[in-house]
Amino acid sequence: MLTGSYRKRLEADLSRWVAEGLVSSGSATTIRESLQRDGGFRLPGLLGMLGGLLIAASVAAFVAANWEEIPRLTKLAMILAGIVVALGLSARLETQGSELGADAASTCGVLCFAAGVALVGQMYHLPTDWPGGALLIALGALAVAFLQRSDGALIVAFIALASWSWGRWQDSGGSLHLYFLLGYVPALWMALGRRARLVHHVAVLSLACWLALVPGDWLRGSFDYWLLAYGLALSTSYVVLGAVALDRGGPALLTACLPWGVLGLMVVLDVELIRILDSSWSRGGQASWPVYLAYAVAVPGVVAFVALARERRFAVPLGIALLLALLVPTIFWMGGAVRLPGKVVVASLVLASAVGLIAAGALGGIRRLVVAGAALFGVAILILLWQTIGSLLDQSLFFLIAGAVLLLLASGARRLFARLARPVGEAA
Repeated sequence: MLTGSYRKRLEADLSRWVAEGLVSSGSATTIRESLQRDGGFRLPGLLGMLGGLLIAASVAAFVAANWEEIPRLTKLAMILAGIVVALGLSARLETQGSELGADAASTCGVLCFAAGVALVGQMYHLPTDWPGGALLIALGALAVAFLQRSDGALIVAFIALASWSWGRWQDSGGSLHLYFLLGYVPALWMALGRRARLVHHVAVLSLACWLALVPGDWLRGSFDYWLLAYGLALSTSYVVLGAVALDRGGPALLTACLPWGVLGLMVVLDVELIRILDSSWSRGGQASWPVYLAYAVAVPGVVAFVALARERRFAVPLGIALLLALLVPTIFWMGGAVRLPGKVVVASLVLASAVGLIAAGALGGIRRLVVAGAALFGVAILILLWQTIGSLLDQSLFFLIAGAVLLLLASGARRLFARLARPVGEAA
């Protein structure tokens, strides 16, 4: 789907290319007509999908209003009929070339199946086991997603798998639920071939939810600050996966890891920065095996990305930013964050990571990295102004030194870019 900003930029580029003789006026007209066709052909299917969902909601409301008066067998027949009609309609719409309409119908069929699972359990008073019901829904959604290539069904499958794993994790008191991978791997295999960005983001988030359960039942009073280090390493791994996909032209699904990894990185670093302002929060916690495992994946991943990247001027600052961010928890573990030098080091690492993200985004042409780095830098300044590190004079000196360093870096970068921009003969 073409966004308005892309259209405006392309229109400006086409006008400039025609003026410079790079593209003929006829080719530019053909490109504009192609964009108009690509932008409008989905509208009928989209309206049909919305209309179908409204009709499905109307039927659901009618059935709910008269549910108690309907016999059980009639209820079962209605559920089965809804599933069959929805899937049959989906197959017919697909043969007619309406991809969005077919996807909406198959998604309605999956939702009818999900409602049927819940209603059958209610009607026959089956033992309460909502994670088992989520697994049944996930299996049905996976079957529809495979047979009819439905993006909506695949999204339902990812959500149901994450819910199933969450329920089993709670029931077991925080034990690792490896059976999640048995359903996630085939779902991920199907998602790799889909173009819908929502499918990619849901796939990435469902895996992140499962990885968040690896450290155990930290919701029931066992939270410790080493979880921040685990989240930081996990976010770093996500950023690396997204960056590798962008640099190497990898699967589009992996690029969805980048925004969520950057978001996690920003949240954890800001929390770590807040911690240094209170001596009671500056303790480091005790690292456990999930932290060591996450770092064992994140650190070599960053190093390998920097070493093997095609676009080195993008990879190097990003790699430096990520490695500096990974150093932040070590200051807490060494007990340095409770003293003024350690607080200064943590603040410096966070600001340096933000600058690295901005540099990587600017050099690589990735706006989301620039925005994320600028947001991290701005929030970090607000946090440091919220409560002083040491005395006001110490904080003033810290900002002065940090600003001077950034000005020196800006001057050096300007000279470096000017040298790189010179023609080869002039540079020699």
